[in-house]
Amino acid sequence: MKFSVVANARHAGIKKILTKVIGFLDDFELEEETAKVVNLKGTPLSELRGDMVISLGGDGTLLYILSKVNKPIFGINCGGVGFLAEMEHSEDIFTAIKNLEKGEFLNQKLQRIDTYINEHHVGSALNEVVLHTSRVAKIQGFEIHIDGVLADSFRGDGLIISTPTGSTSYAMSLGAPILYPTMEAHIIVPIAAYRIGARPLVVPSNYEITAKLTGNPEAVMVLDGQEEILITIDDNVKFKKASKSVEVIRFKDNFFERVRNKLRL
Repeated sequence: MKFSVVANARHAGIKKILTKVIGFLDDFELEEETAKVVNLKGTPLSELRGDMVISLGGDGTLLYILSKVNKPIFGINCGGVGFLAEMEHSEDIFTAIKNLEKGEFLNQKLQRIDTYINEHHVGSALNEVVLHTSRVAKIQGFEIHIDGVLADSFRGDGLIISTPTGSTSYAMSLGAPILYPTMEAHIIVPIAAYRIGARPLVVPSNYEITAKLTGNPEAVMVLDGQEEILITIDDNVKFKKASKSVEVIRFKDNFFERVRNKLRL
């Protein structure tokens, strides 16, 4: 098995961690910014050819990688919470890599959200798509349709369309429920809605969700905290379950253990 290694080159201690990881690998390639950390030759992220990607960083690093390549990914947390990662950099990396090489792992398939503006595909998100006001302290109006039926309208700071994976991220901080990551559902979450009755709504993932601005002429849409896109009151924004899932490597079904250890303490 050939591994593609991508690290957060800005992390203070990443050189030591990266050196240890690649020292355990027989066949690997490094992403170009990662390679600079250890003075080796690298490959652009979009051109990686490994069978599996090893992510060294936090959740942001893993999400960034998946926004550029769609390969099975194994996360080693070198950041903060690292909820999406399978292990910490302080754990037994040697044994983990040997298990990967022997194929002793689970392949967890996670759904993504495809996002369209006026029928044009603008990107996919594993965690969530956020629509928020383009100006600080200015309230925005939102109208939400589900499969063509008006489901809700409210004024507030923004709106989140979350996957089950994203239910433990931004959506959770706003009081939305935590969903098991392989559930076939999406969560619609108002952000600071100026209405007592505005609550998160869980819908089947095969339903098409449409959002429309009804207040100020502009808002900003952000996919997985990475790419920002300006939308206007004339735009039709649509969300669908992506046809291709993301493959995250696990050694065991440890979701509830990660919730307990990383989110409840």
